[in-house]
Amino acid sequence: MDTAQALLGAWAAADAQNLDSPLVWRWEAPSNSRAARQGALAGLDRDYAHIEQAAERLSRFADAWQPDRRPQAKSLEAQARSPEDALADALERLSTPQAKGLFDPLQSAQEELDAFIRRVRALVSHYAVIETQCNGAVIARTLVSWTGDFKSLWRNDLTPEQIRLHEHNARAALARRAALIRLMGVIGVSATKIALRLATPGGQLLVLPALWQFVRDVIEELRRLETHPVS
Repeated sequence: MDTAQALLGAWAAADAQNLDSPLVWRWEAPSNSRAARQGALAGLDRDYAHIEQAAERLSRFADAWQPDRRPQAKSLEAQARSPEDALADALERLSTPQAKGLFDPLQSAQEELDAFIRRVRALVSHYAVIETQCNGAVIARTLVSWTGDFKSLWRNDLTPEQIRLHEHNARAALARRAALIRLMGVIGVSATKIALRLATPGGQLLVLPALWQFVRDVIEELRRLETHPVS
């Protein structure tokens, strides 16, 4: 799964053949145990926190970076190079006269970023549709307008726990959508700030894949730490 898909989580195009079609949040609640369901909800919250951290770190980097001075940042992992260091190195290469063509290794990052932008545009262009499923069947659906009005449809035989699951799922979906919109804004603003300091023709467009690679690196770092915490 690429970074754009991972960040979107359960947001997926209603029409799989059309990337610009409205996105629907479809989340399958584990049915085997209450602990598994609570763990899955905690996973949604954790992914949201990762997006917020990536946006915050990118914003701090863009505020502090200068062509002759890189921000001081240590990796969260022992004996590892920080995403900030990797981004600073990429920007230094970009500022050289031979910069053209150096970002070919980031072609996949550019493609992911393009897909991410299309999907976030779809998120802001349509109502939010949020579904909670259990055992493959939809148990509740909520439609949310941009004015904050919402309408929920529920199965008649829901348990109190299932109602709480959908309510938590709806909050998680809307929080994820807001975080993705914020992240896209931070990437754009950061690219503008950095490009002005680079003073390289077309700098903003050249910088974008490097910033997306930074987001990739931060998310991957945070996930590794979840799996292998630093003692």
